[in-house]
Amino acid sequence: MIKHILVPTDFSDCALNALEYALQFAKQINPEAEITILNAYTVPLAYADLNIAYDVGESEVDIKQYIDSEFNQLEDKLPLLKEFEYETIKTENYVKDAIEEYSLDNPVDLIIMGTKGASGIDEVILGTNAHRVIKAEIAPVLVIPGEAKYEDIKNIALSSDYKGIIAELLDPVKAIRQAYASKIHLIHVSQEPMLDKEKAEEAKNLELHLKGLPHQYHFMVNKNVEEGIDEFADNNKIDLLVVLPRKKGLFESLFGKSESKSLIFHTDVPLLALSPNKRKIIEAD
Repeated sequence: MIKHILVPTDFSDCALNALEYALQFAKQINPEAEITILNAYTVPLAYADLNIAYDVGESEVDIKQYIDSEFNQLEDKLPLLKEFEYETIKTENYVKDAIEEYSLDNPVDLIIMGTKGASGIDEVILGTNAHRVIKAEIAPVLVIPGEAKYEDIKNIALSSDYKGIIAELLDPVKAIRQAYASKIHLIHVSQEPMLDKEKAEEAKNLELHLKGLPHQYHFMVNKNVEEGIDEFADNNKIDLLVVLPRKKGLFESLFGKSESKSLIFHTDVPLLALSPNKRKIIEAD
C-alpha cells in the first residue's frame, strides 16, 4: 500500500497542478496516506561579502517568509488538502538533493512532481528537476505534465525492455490497478520485428510477476521508442504510462541519452518511473 507520498513544490501553477493530482490520487488509492509537501530553496550569493556594491535581491528571511505565506494559502487553493494528514517542509538545498535527503530519512513510498513541457532552453531548465530525481533512483516517481488533469486511471501502459525486473518494482502498479480496477497494457517497442531469445525469456519473467493481474501484450515495431509509446498512448486512451529501468540506469539505458528527457517533456500523460526504494535497500544492507 502507498502510505506516504512526497510532493515537491515551487508553488508554480505546474507544481500546484501536480499537488492537486496527488491529492485526488491519494484519495482513491489510500485516503489515510500521509502527504509531505516539500519546498527546496537556495539563497542568493551574498555579493556584499565580495565587496560588490549592488543589490542581490531577496534575503533568506524574505525567502522563508514567502514560502510560509505560500504554504498557508494551500488549503484555500486546494480544499481537498484538509482531508489529509500532511506536513510542509522548507529546506535550503537543491531540489534533487533535498528530496533524496528527506527520502533517506523517511519512509516515502511515492514521489509525485510536476514538469512543464516546452521547447529550446526552457525545456532543459523546466524538466531538469524531474529528470534528476528519476535518475537518482530514490523511490518511484510519478511525473505530472503541466497540462494533465486528474482522471481515474482506467488504462495503464507499462513499457519495458524486460531487463532488470524484480517483483517489488511492480508494487505501485499493483496498488494502482487494485484501487482503480485498471486495465494493464504491456507494451514493447522494438526496431526489430521479433524478440531475440534473451528478451523472450525476460518477457516470460515479467509475465510471472504480473500473474493474477489481467493484462494485454502489445508488440510494436518503431525506430523511435518515444514515438511508438506516444502513438500507443494516444490510440488507446492511456491514463498512466509506466516505465521500468534497466540494470545500467533508468532512462538513459531505456531510451538512450537523447530521448530520455524528451519523453518526460512531451508526453501529456502522467508518467510513473519505477525504481527500487533507496532507503529500503540501505536498511537491508
